[in-house]
Amino acid sequence: SFLRKIKNRKDMALAEDYYFKLNELKLGNLEVRLAENNLEIDAAQYLRFKVFYEEMKAKPSENIKKTRRDIDPFDHFFDHLLVIDNGIKGSFINKVVGTYRLNRGDKSKKEKFYTAGEYNIDKLINYSGNILELGRSCVHSDYRDGKTMHLLWKGIANYVFHYDIKIMFGCASFPGIDVIPHKEALSYLSENYLAPSYLRPYALKGRYINMKYKEKKNINNVLARKTLPPLIKGYLRLGAYIGKGAVLDDQFNTLDVCIVLPTEKVSSRYLSHYDRDNK
Repeated sequence: SFLRKIKNRKDMALAEDYYFKLNELKLGNLEVRLAENNLEIDAAQYLRFKVFYEEMKAKPSENIKKTRRDIDPFDHFFDHLLVIDNGIKGSFINKVVGTYRLNRGDKSKKEKFYTAGEYNIDKLINYSGNILELGRSCVHSDYRDGKTMHLLWKGIANYVFHYDIKIMFGCASFPGIDVIPHKEALSYLSENYLAPSYLRPYALKGRYINMKYKEKKNINNVLARKTLPPLIKGYLRLGAYIGKGAVLDDQFNTLDVCIVLPTEKVSSRYLSHYDRDNK
């Protein structure tokens, strides 16, 4: 049981209480759960297409353009977490308003991890505890008031506890492939949040972009924090580290960094936050 693995008594009490709260993951008309079949995964892929390709101007392949679905070979290896608006009538495809991909993966086959296409993740693969790759996070433009992401993270927390996950990781993005507007933020991340060496991913040779443009004393921390994308800010608040080096993703029109998030850093902070919210 994951509860027996939590050593701190305060964390234990919070986890026990929180675990049972997660049996009903609902907020008004919204609920969060894993996709149960291919039709529900299709709805997640449709939402991803609308956000990544229509809104964020990613470059679609002919198949993606034709199907209007964000599909890649990794979908088969992931569980798909969905936020569903049960107040929407009609086809299920329009009811999915938020999604995340969750991949516990097969450590013997690194090619099953999306992040391995951008980073050397050998230290994560070789980590003794269970790992979880996160990816393809997106929320419909009409649902970005915090509630949908709140539910997604409740679902992720439940998943983490159920599978006794020790490390979460994945790529998170800055918009655009021009590095210059992000130099302050990249320097800030590199100087303040670099993952410890025993966990640290490295951008692959040939894709590596240096993140350290300024010495720590010369970084405008206020400006840097203001220019961080909301998702990266959220990860940092939960206790995340950053891998070494950034990577350009031409297809998605983004500048990627690698997030590394030990779940032991999340437990007290995150559970206490949502325990407080739910009172």
